[in-house]
Amino acid sequence: MASVWLTGLALVLAGPVPALLARARWPRAVPRAAIVLWQAVAVAAVLAAVGSALAAPEALLRVLTHPQDRTGLPLAIAVGVAAVLAGLIVARLLGVLVLLAVRTRVRRARHRDMVDLLARAEQNDALGSLGSGTVLRVLDGAVPFAYCVPGRVGREGRVVVTGAALDTLCPNELRAVVAHEQAHLAARHDLVREAFTALHQAFPVVVRSREARDAVTLLLEMLADDAGRRRHGDEAMAGALDAFASSTGTSTEHGDVLMRRDRVRAHVRGGRALSAGTYLAAVALVVVPTVTIIIPWLADALPTLGLPPM
Repeated sequence: MASVWLTGLALVLAGPVPALLARARWPRAVPRAAIVLWQAVAVAAVLAAVGSALAAPEALLRVLTHPQDRTGLPLAIAVGVAAVLAGLIVARLLGVLVLLAVRTRVRRARHRDMVDLLARAEQNDALGSLGSGTVLRVLDGAVPFAYCVPGRVGREGRVVVTGAALDTLCPNELRAVVAHEQAHLAARHDLVREAFTALHQAFPVVVRSREARDAVTLLLEMLADDAGRRRHGDEAMAGALDAFASSTGTSTEHGDVLMRRDRVRAHVRGGRALSAGTYLAAVALVVVPTVTIIIPWLADALPTLGLPPM
């Protein structure tokens, strides 16, 4: 029975829950807590899938054999099948994560070298005072734009802005943009994105959804917006987003930037109660299934394996 519950939980956490959470508006008020909740959904979904793979062979053994026959070869086959199924899930996720991490770091190293090569040295020096420890680079560009390239051990990240951004933004708006990108680099938001991208790629196509990855990406941008507005004010951050809205490539990206601008101008800040409730929901997503499904199943299954009960 545990395998049925865990399978159902994994499917719900992979489909309906992300769909509902992605459409909700309240996470925008508490982006940090909402990101933790999304991480809890992902962890709970993976644990449920692994738990289901471990529990299913033991459940079949109970259905197909008498208690006295649950030893020897049938038991060995059930344990072996469970280990293989769970191992395949974990191995696929780890394999996708490692491959993505390697490819991403190779691409970023090339990107950093290219940015350093193409940057306009005279404007890099002029912006030095804005960085406060961050390597800033200015590239030629007809549209106002800014982004960051995360670093690695022994190498600093880069904050990149276009010449059009320097011409369009006022000094305070430019400082807010740099603070936004510095927040991405300091908190290693790239690692959070990588984890959700790997999870998206590792999930079977039939239950794969972009909603979790896209929602977390937007929340990370809002979290960095909050860093910029704390240091330089809501108007500076909103003005920069307004200028950047015209440079976004797709209608979805344009809508996201406008949403972030409106959020900043509305002075959206979640209260402690909403934040605490979101953190508690994240903890409950991982703890409750463990206590109500996995622990009772282990207490029942361990004697079948000839091990002492919990």
